[in-house]
Amino acid sequence: MPIVDFHAYFQPKSFLDHLRRRRDYPRIEKTAEGEVIWSGPGAARRIRPDQTSIERRVEMLGAAGIDTQILRLQNVSGIDAFEPTEGLAIAQAANDELSGIARRYPGRFIPYAAVPMRDVPGAVAELERAVTKLGHRGVGISVGVDGKSLDHPDFAPIFEAADRLRVPVLILPNHPSLIDSRIEPYHWLTGAFGFQVDLSLVALRLLCGGMLDRHQTLDVILANLGGVFPFILERLDQYWERVHAGDKKPLPVTPTEALRRFYLETASAHPAAIRMTAEVIGIDRLVFGSDYPSFDFKRAVDIVRNCGLAPDEIDLILSGNAKRLV
Repeated sequence: MPIVDFHAYFQPKSFLDHLRRRRDYPRIEKTAEGEVIWSGPGAARRIRPDQTSIERRVEMLGAAGIDTQILRLQNVSGIDAFEPTEGLAIAQAANDELSGIARRYPGRFIPYAAVPMRDVPGAVAELERAVTKLGHRGVGISVGVDGKSLDHPDFAPIFEAADRLRVPVLILPNHPSLIDSRIEPYHWLTGAFGFQVDLSLVALRLLCGGMLDRHQTLDVILANLGGVFPFILERLDQYWERVHAGDKKPLPVTPTEALRRFYLETASAHPAAIRMTAEVIGIDRLVFGSDYPSFDFKRAVDIVRNCGLAPDEIDLILSGNAKRLV
């Protein structure tokens, strides 16, 4: 069965050209070692050739044994970093370009739309255009923007549009994390830990606030194995049972059951973490993710293959469960 990668990003030419023209952050600067994307003061990532060449990406996927990849624009220093009008224009150009790549490589790439979350009406309109006109088959959105997490009522129209269009929502972390003020001055912990807290917090808020109850048929995928919640399920269930004894419970079912509402992708997870999550959440809720270019394709596949689950369960993570989403 084909292996499907739900978590990787690509930098289309239209997006990079726009960054080259900017003077404010995020922007691209030339250095002696090549071009660098500056997200902000002191935050820079070198642009590697394999991040921008789709031909090279196809070769790398083949070498790692990955058959299909969700193709989307990066979140970090992506659409949410720009003012609404600028973000919408970037999203439109990127979505046009990614759909063209998917047509050039049928079956290899599945485009997921970028939408400007600072402009919710624009995001809804662009998602509709990307799906109905360009052939995008999902949308990737950040855990929040401008201090508002995804359960905020302002973002409800995005979920409504995805549900109406019958496309999955992939939820991803982004800078700054919701706990950045508690991380300072250790900024490297944003990606290593802050992102994980963000994902779990937003997942729980979406459930407790009823956002997903209003969209029963909507498929929602959480990046990075859902963050930290698989490790605290017993505590969540116990507090749900005991703290609210005699009162209306905050969820109609246990947190363990409620959190099965999500699919979790395996990016950057320890083999033991994947194995444990399969046990406590269910093997049917796991899909594969590499988190490329932050992490290596082959390493991501090998971690799943060597996580200690039965061969048929590994096949479900790498391939089988993806059938419901693609």
